[in-house]
Amino acid sequence: MQALKQFDFYKQIPSDFKIQTMGGGTISMMAAVFMTFLFTLELWSFISGYESTTIVVDQDSATSIWVNFNTTLPSTHCDHISVDVEDMLGTNVMDIQKNVEKIPLDENGVQLPDLDHSHHHAAPDGHVSEEENLIANEATTKENYEPVVLDKESFSKYVDSHEWVFVYFGASWCHWCQKLDPIWKAAGEVLKNRGAAITLPKVECTKDTSLCQEHQVHALPTIQLFHNGHLVPPNYRGPRTVNDLVHFAENAQLSKAKAEEANVANKGKKRGDVGCSVSGHLLVHRVPGSIQFSVKSGEHNFNREHINFTHIVHHFSFNSVPESWEHMLAVMEDDSHRSLVSKWYGRVFNSPKDHVVHEHYLKVVQNHIKPLGLSSENQVYEHTISSHSYVSEQLAHVRFHYDLSPMQIVKEWKRRPFYEFITNLLALIGGTFTVMGIVNEAYNGILAKASIGKLG
Repeated sequence: MQALKQFDFYKQIPSDFKIQTMGGGTISMMAAVFMTFLFTLELWSFISGYESTTIVVDQDSATSIWVNFNTTLPSTHCDHISVDVEDMLGTNVMDIQKNVEKIPLDENGVQLPDLDHSHHHAAPDGHVSEEENLIANEATTKENYEPVVLDKESFSKYVDSHEWVFVYFGASWCHWCQKLDPIWKAAGEVLKNRGAAITLPKVECTKDTSLCQEHQVHALPTIQLFHNGHLVPPNYRGPRTVNDLVHFAENAQLSKAKAEEANVANKGKKRGDVGCSVSGHLLVHRVPGSIQFSVKSGEHNFNREHINFTHIVHHFSFNSVPESWEHMLAVMEDDSHRSLVSKWYGRVFNSPKDHVVHEHYLKVVQNHIKPLGLSSENQVYEHTISSHSYVSEQLAHVRFHYDLSPMQIVKEWKRRPFYEFITNLLALIGGTFTVMGIVNEAYNGILAKASIGKLG
């Protein structure tokens, strides 16, 4: 046993040779506080774990992916907005309606109630008899009948001075307007012969561009109903036949009642809905493709000068096909993933000129997130954004191009080994004790020199 004393690293000094000092006590308290602080940090680091990031080839076997979007178009109303999808596999789906919601907005961006278009359905057969139709057509031909043509100066005075006015906005170059012209004349003649208290004037948008722009006429022909100078929304969308136009005009009171029921009776001369909120989610193939917002119609021509696709992107994100919608929403709304899910959050893209096309290019990378503990793993799609706007001869539109990366980022939270925690803990405590001991020795040395007058 005596031999073991030779290996004693912790030799004892008799207590008679030890003294306690105020300075030593202060340094000891500082050492204890500092050790406790370092111990707390080290324990928290051990409990929290650390993030390990690796890049691997994407092994996801899924063939589809969800695209979620929420966009506001403050200068384009909802009538003819089309959401289209196309991709490298040849998919080309136009004017998607499923899972897409379009909400009209007023000039302040406030949502408007949905309008009832049931009274725009086809009129009963024979509402205008064949004989009446024939007489009207002959009258418009023989008498060279022309509807009243309104311009910017006469428009307000005319609609204010007539109780009911059914206005046709058209243009000479418009194919669908050329087809509507003789029908409009015949409908006006029938209503005149019946003594109806409604007139059918026309506005030529090639001559009065500002008037058509004031009334948000983006597609031609556009037909609007006015009562005592006030617009009765929505625009007429029924069939363009003499029978249907006459039936709608004679039932104009019904249109006004429907508008008032929806609480959208417009008190000004302009349309109430000047913008549109477009939101939804689409299931697309996991191949390069694009989603486009544009204006389309099989029965209208569009005035390029009045199409403005200024837009605000509130949300645009991607996610795998979830086990449930609750799971998808949980991933999208998780604050820890928010910076990855969508990087738009209200970005505004203006169209300062006419014919501006907006192109957004998104490079999409899948993030496989493996948290600590029993939390479920998540597949979150991060994307980079590159946007470009330019003037084009084609109709203005917004297109989001997306391309999925063949690589995948794996973010895994791991817990540090216990032996590493113990090693670091001993190093922190022992190092603090040693350093504070050196500080104490230096302090005592200074005091000793000062007591004998040798300091300095």
